[in-house]
Amino acid sequence: MGTSLDISRDLELDLEGIIGQCIAILGIRGSGKSNTAGVIFEELLRHNYPMSIVDIEGEYFGLKEKHEVLVVGTGESVEIEIDADSASEIAQVSMEHNVPVVLDLSGFLSDERTEILMSYLTSLWEVAGRLRRPYVIGIEEAHEFIPQGVKTKLKELIARIALRGRKRGLGGIVVSQRSAKVDKDVLSQAGILFLHRVVHEVDMRVYGELLPWRKSEVKEIVGALGTGDCIYINGDSIRPIYVRERTTFHGGFTPSLEAVSAPELKQVSASIIEAIERARSGKRKKSRVEELEAMVARLEEEIDGRNHQIAELEKIAKTLGYIRVQAPSVADERTQDRTEPADLARMVPIAHAVEPQREVAIPRRDGADRDLRVIDIEGGVSEEDALPRAVQRHIERLISRVGRKDLLHRRLLAFLVDHAPGSYTVDQLAAWTQCAKGLIEEEPPREFLDEGLIARERRSDGLRYQSSLRHFVQREFSVYQPDIGERGLHAVTRRLQQRLAAAAPE
Repeated sequence: MGTSLDISRDLELDLEGIIGQCIAILGIRGSGKSNTAGVIFEELLRHNYPMSIVDIEGEYFGLKEKHEVLVVGTGESVEIEIDADSASEIAQVSMEHNVPVVLDLSGFLSDERTEILMSYLTSLWEVAGRLRRPYVIGIEEAHEFIPQGVKTKLKELIARIALRGRKRGLGGIVVSQRSAKVDKDVLSQAGILFLHRVVHEVDMRVYGELLPWRKSEVKEIVGALGTGDCIYINGDSIRPIYVRERTTFHGGFTPSLEAVSAPELKQVSASIIEAIERARSGKRKKSRVEELEAMVARLEEEIDGRNHQIAELEKIAKTLGYIRVQAPSVADERTQDRTEPADLARMVPIAHAVEPQREVAIPRRDGADRDLRVIDIEGGVSEEDALPRAVQRHIERLISRVGRKDLLHRRLLAFLVDHAPGSYTVDQLAAWTQCAKGLIEEEPPREFLDEGLIARERRSDGLRYQSSLRHFVQREFSVYQPDIGERGLHAVTRRLQQRLAAAAPE
């Protein structure tokens, strides 16, 4: 038994179980959503778990009633005023010295908030890559920063932390009153969810995708939740719980006629304040390693953007379906009017238009020695054979590594890679791979999930698995990208797809 967190009498949750996790806390105002977030923060602070809380309403300074927390930002409640230039130094000190920080953004305008948060989170990402320690980032009113359907640099940064932060020890706690307005990619990464009451139909639809119940049942059960009640989801475990009330002062309490006095708050040690002031007064020059880490982070951001563009182009390609492609030679232009339509074109999938091309001669039916040049999408010199030796060795090492994994997991990986981009339930995987359903449920392919070769998400019909080979290649082989380009990365993906699909015997 690990270190138990006192969140609810109805729940046993270990501290170790949330390291690197993405947690979502959803619900309308007055449902107990902010109290649940406060309780989790209290428990993490009680066990000296380092964190930063992005607070846009000035609600969390009350944690200082019982815990040593540094509040930065602007306004009456803050201990140190910051701006975009000094935010990165605060983040660095927080992570290096395990100092819990409340980043109070309530006194800033929207553009200022974005600039400060970009600087702060970028610094946390870079330092986490170097230290690789457990650390959690809480974001209140998350729909303000990671809105669904809107692309911003800040949203891409937060999504990167949610999607890939676990390997750096970074976890996230996303809090929002509007479930439908939170980016679905980030929400789908939440391994633990606390679903409080919602009333909007669009928010109820989001709950319907997260809960394995009929629409009428979801509406009835969620609508009946009282303040503090919520539905707890962790993997296959789904249960109603009541979250205890927080023991520290709640700065976001609902005003009433009763007088409420602010408590006496703890102050952080003078040594921490001095360390921050030193960081603010003189930024030390970054080491070569830190400069390279910052460069890698920028390149990863660019790759994420290109991956998104590729995904959009693939959608367009699937929509267009098949097109006719023809390119008659100059010598034949004079006789083009006499050529039969069937001789002029052949059907080729547009989705393959990025493949190496070669020209082939198609003879006329009358036996004339006429050369009609037609682009052959699937032929030509294979770019896979032209990959640099270093890349080929990297592929072989990867295949060898996969070959040492559990046979069941290799069979699942082989099937998903061979049937990409489809997604499959556990029942479907068991049927297709002839593996026992119980084995897949009890022993999921965690190593391949952690490496990013397989993706898993929760839908209304349960957990679904699919191949994420293309994203894995973009990350694993990104160091070669300047030399081999996007076409080279595509060739690596094709090579791995072929090899991994045959990685396990039938």
